[in-house]
Amino acid sequence: MARVRRVVNIPVKGTVQMLDLMKKLGTLEADLEAVSRPGLVRIVLHGSSTEIRELEQKIKNFTKAK
Repeated sequence: MARVRRVVNIPVKGTVQMLDLMKKLGTLEADLEAVSRPGLVRIVLHGSSTEIRELEQKIKNFTKAK
């Protein structure tokens, strides 16, 4: 299966929300890179199309939790 690269930008409202999201990203069994900046977390996902869709859904659930 082909490997795909997808960039997801998640807006955050402050340092606490950013740290919480980064901790949760660390719990995922996934090939990803995450960089935080004030007001934004940039996540680069690597994997098959199916894996990336599943990861995007998990990340959306992380941000909806609060």
